[in-house]
Amino acid sequence: MKFSSLLCFLLMFLPFKEKNTAPEPRNHHSMVFDSARNKLVLFGGNGDEIKFFSDTWEWDGKTWAKVSEKGPGLRSSHSLAFDATSGSTLLFGGVNVKGLTSDYTWLWDGNQWKSLKLKGPSARHSPAIGYDKNFNEIILFSGSAIGDDEMWIWRNQTWNPVNKEYKMPSPRTRGKLCYDPTRKSLILFGGYSNGGSVGDTWEWKDNRWKELEVDGPSPRNNHAMATDYNRNRIVLFGGKNRASGELFNDTWEWDGEKWIKVAEGGPEKRGVAAMAYDGNLGQVVMHGGRSADRKAFGDFWTWDGEKWSKIHD
Repeated sequence: MKFSSLLCFLLMFLPFKEKNTAPEPRNHHSMVFDSARNKLVLFGGNGDEIKFFSDTWEWDGKTWAKVSEKGPGLRSSHSLAFDATSGSTLLFGGVNVKGLTSDYTWLWDGNQWKSLKLKGPSARHSPAIGYDKNFNEIILFSGSAIGDDEMWIWRNQTWNPVNKEYKMPSPRTRGKLCYDPTRKSLILFGGYSNGGSVGDTWEWKDNRWKELEVDGPSPRNNHAMATDYNRNRIVLFGGKNRASGELFNDTWEWDGEKWIKVAEGGPEKRGVAAMAYDGNLGQVVMHGGRSADRKAFGDFWTWDGEKWSKIHD
């Protein structure tokens, strides 16, 4: 066999990676930090003119690399969470190019996506999802679906339904759920519920929901939210009020007791951006989103607790 032929043969089995580039402008995508491999994982979303993506990107704290075009397929409004037990990134749900919602569960191990054929939540998009560090579980709540009041726990590679005998938040889509290191619980904020944007704050702890009577961000959905594990704060940015159509570019932090407005400005007003904690940088980062004129952003920002800094356009 000639050397060139041998080289081509070997390259077929190497992981796909495209470096020195960045994800195209997009919104309705998801991003999460893989603490086992110290990589930020970004998947899918929408671009301009209803373009759908099926690409997987990883950020190592310095550069982006496109690592796959295979797997869950073209979709947006899905949810990602890191499963520390399996050391994999979990993807659930979303919408495809035909407008159909998915009930598939996928796992990304850093090399390939694997589809898991198992019983779980009904098909839906935009559920609230968060990782519970106390029990090494992933909590999934509501989303847009026929059974939109469903709640499930991902535990030991299986979905487990949650009993709804106790008071729960109203069914909603595009709300956000993050771990609170101070209270050692999960905090749910906002979303679209009962025909409008909501601004309520709920806590999931000891297998029960409790509404927290606190002031905070104005009612909104499509906001970005993530836990800053370096500072023990939950960071929230932007979003949209469904009734008024107003987009926001305010930054709020949850300190375990109250919401604090810490900035106005920085990134342009936007909704449906992707946000996650970057363990390499020790800061919260945000990518993309959509403007008032429905233009997709491709910029990448970091929040240090005092100000936003742009990493790239």
